[in-house]
Amino acid sequence: MSEFDTVALEVTTNSNAITRLLQQSPAQILTSNPIRTKMIASAKIKTDKIDARVLAELARAGYLPLVWLPDLDTESLRHLFCDRRSLVDRRTELKNTVHSILHRNLIEYQFEDLFGAAGRKWLEALCEASDQGCDQLDRLRLRAILIELDRLESHLREVEGAIAAFIAERPKLRAQLDHLLSIHGVSMVVGAGLLAAIGDIKRFSKAKQLASYFGLVPSTYQSGDTQARHGKITKTGRSDARWLAVEAAEHLRKAPGPLRALYTRVSAKRGHNVAVVAVARKLTELAWHLLTKDEDFLYQKPRLTQDKRSAVRKLARRRTGRKIPSAAAPALGSKAALYGSGLQGRKVKDQISKLAAEQAEAIYQAVIEHRQADGNSSTLTSNSGFDPTRPLSTDWQKVLEIVAEKHLHALKSEQSS
Repeated sequence: MSEFDTVALEVTTNSNAITRLLQQSPAQILTSNPIRTKMIASAKIKTDKIDARVLAELARAGYLPLVWLPDLDTESLRHLFCDRRSLVDRRTELKNTVHSILHRNLIEYQFEDLFGAAGRKWLEALCEASDQGCDQLDRLRLRAILIELDRLESHLREVEGAIAAFIAERPKLRAQLDHLLSIHGVSMVVGAGLLAAIGDIKRFSKAKQLASYFGLVPSTYQSGDTQARHGKITKTGRSDARWLAVEAAEHLRKAPGPLRALYTRVSAKRGHNVAVVAVARKLTELAWHLLTKDEDFLYQKPRLTQDKRSAVRKLARRRTGRKIPSAAAPALGSKAALYGSGLQGRKVKDQISKLAAEQAEAIYQAVIEHRQADGNSSTLTSNSGFDPTRPLSTDWQKVLEIVAEKHLHALKSEQSS
């Protein structure tokens, strides 16, 4: 093929491998999005020959909707995450089967977690007993399911270890994961899943584009002179990443900071589910800022962040046998504002961060109330100049220093009295 040739193909299971092979030639290689292609050129008669003709015509006219070809690291991470998701789905299916067996045999239990230590011991005893109202066949099924659950748990640990080792051996991915782990509610699995879905963060020029890619933006309906109407979220893009963002938002909404105030305000008007999705969208936009600016979350819990990073390195060390250093810089404010304050102990420093986050939350609430009262977008700031709607690291550093100084003064007053 020459440089004047163009090859168009749809995304399939092996399209990435084929595309990489074809890219060795000077021809232009285009990989199309089959969903969007179908929207542009749908037909009642569908054959491979007709589809090939449609792709060629769209490519010639420049209307072929393209997809991003992931790099090898991103593609491998996606495969690992999909393997873990399949195992989790299978585990959930088996646990539901256990509940179904107990329900069908009218067997009641008092455990909050049926598959915890106490619940598991009770299930194993149920498999051995013959006078518990469970017939022999169901006892055999329960035993087989418990064995399969043990195997799945072991396999899950192996896959999670492989994910941790894969990221730890790549400095860029390790640094990005460390930044995401500073967000409350983002674990190693959630962070790795988000990185796998995002790929190269530079392909998103704005935070809103990443939220749209995850399908977390509201749909819009507008025609002619009618006023635009916003509906439910689009749910386009990668559904697994959207699910991870919502799961993390369930935890993030409880942490002190402006996002908790956002959840409280939206939930009072629209309910819990809508509010959690709103937090998930902000979390996605937050992830874009952290990865683009190469920094940690301002309202993090330093000790929790360090524990999560240490857990990932420990998991990777078990897999590789090598010590993995942290890729991220020390938590923002922990060194200058907290370690230089004379305060001792990680617990005290966590308390400082919590008080500062609560102060930022209060400022954010005041800003929103001020906007609603005046009907404009003017902002309020704290005495330190901190604006939670457009937070800057330097301003947040001042907030931490002020809170640390007040806390240290309060501790000295208590000791003297």
